[in-house]
Amino acid sequence: MQKIGECSGQVWGYLSTEGPATITKLTKEIGEKKDLVLQAVGWLARENKLYFFEKGRNKLIGLIDHVPPHE
Repeated sequence: MQKIGECSGQVWGYLSTEGPATITKLTKEIGEKKDLVLQAVGWLARENKLYFFEKGRNKLIGLIDHVPPHE
């Protein structure tokens, strides 16, 4: 559980500085296994920290408190 919490912090930090991203991008940039990143995203989603949207064929994740006005 601690590892998921740490990864959640990494996901939050990445999205906070870089903006919305796909799961693939998060996994690559954070350097953790995809399963762990998915668990971290689930953790943050359950805390209502994330929003999900589609842009073209991509599914992206962003921080709720960083929603751009055009999303």
